[in-house]
Formats: sequence, structure tokens, C-alpha cells
Amino acid sequence: MGRKLCQVLEHPLIRFGVGGLALFVFLVMAFVFLPPLRQLAGPPPDLWALGFGPERFTRFLEALGGQGVELYRLFLLADLGFAALYGLTLAGWLCYLYRAPGYAAAPLLAAFLDEVENFLFLVNLEAARPTLLIVAGYVTFFKWVFLAYTAFALALGFWYRRR
Repeated sequence: MGRKLCQVLEHPLIRFGVGGLALFVFLVMAFVFLPPLRQLAGPPPDLWALGFGPERFTRFLEALGGQGVELYRLFLLADLGFAALYGLTLAGWLCYLYRAPGYAAAPLLAAFLDEVENFLFLVNLEAARPTLLIVAGYVTFFKWVFLAYTAFALALGFWYRRR
């Protein structure tokens, strides 16, 4: 990732404009889609930070039922947009705080893994494919690893920037 990309990402329009849009999509997902999903079947697989196997995903879908699966499909489609938005926003903040393009790779990789995860979940909504679900479990785990790294780097960046 080059310095020019970092200059684009650290622009206030990306950090605040795209960030505001990401926040809006996050709030819609958190307060419109997530409560009924949690009530039907517990937290969705996207939030299972330690990964999962095909059996757990299948049990989640069975607990959702027909209408719940359609709601989860909408949640995944919203998450496709959210992943791209948060990836750009977090990468922009890291470029801004550290002035080093390398730091921006972590949130962009997390967003890419989130996109892959969502596509794998969408493919498995109709019929579970165990091999793809095993891959999805690993993708979910590594997404959370890169998001944790990003959160730590942001916290440090803001901490030292404040001093």
C-alpha cells in the first residue's frame, strides 16, 4: 500500500464522511436487525470471534426458521456495505494517526475477510456446505484478530496523539 493511497484515506471526507455513513449502517444493523436475530437464535455467526464449525452454523439457521433466515440474509447484505465502509474509515484513521501506510493494511484486510465471510454465509443459507463453513469459521476468527489489532493500534495512536 503506497503513500498516495494513505493520503486519500486520511482525508477528512473519508475519516468523517465515510465514517459517519459506517456509523449509520452499524446502528441500523445493531438496532434493527440484531435484536430479532438474537431473540430467535442468539448472536449471529459474524460475532462468533473464536470461529465455529458447520454444526453450529446449521443449528443457528434451524433456530432462525424461514423468516429469520430471510432477516439474516438482509443483515448479511447490509454487512457487505458496512465492511467496506468501516475498512476505509479505520484505515483512514490509522493513516492519519501514524502517517505510515503499513498500518492501514490491518483494517482493510479485516474488511476484506468480513466480505469473504458474508459471501460464504450467503452461499450457505440455502444448503449447508461443510467445507465452506469450516473456511468461514477460520475467516471469521482472523477477521476478529485483525480488528483487535486495529482497535489496539487506534487506541495507542489516539493515546500518544493526546499527549
